[in-house]
Amino acid sequence: MDTLPDLAAQLTATTHLPPAARYHALRELAPHLKTAIAAEQDAAVAAICDTTTYDDAATQLGVTTSEVNRRMTAHRKRIGAEPRRGRKPANPT
Repeated sequence: MDTLPDLAAQLTATTHLPPAARYHALRELAPHLKTAIAAEQDAAVAAICDTTTYDDAATQLGVTTSEVNRRMTAHRKRIGAEPRRGRKPANPT
């Protein structure tokens, strides 16, 4: 995955392109930016949850507890962490 600074450099580079090329470059870059921003948001939520409960994190962030849980799930999946204790495995064998 691209880092935000790498993507920012690529985004800045598009300002020097002709309009049609800029459009195509930005169209290709958009999903990568979206993914990188989501990953950073998920990591920020995870950092907050390291020191507080999901309810307190939700209050700090101004979102629902469900949003915090969703972001924690996405973060764990992205980094390859084990599911939370008490959860059944996704694919029991």
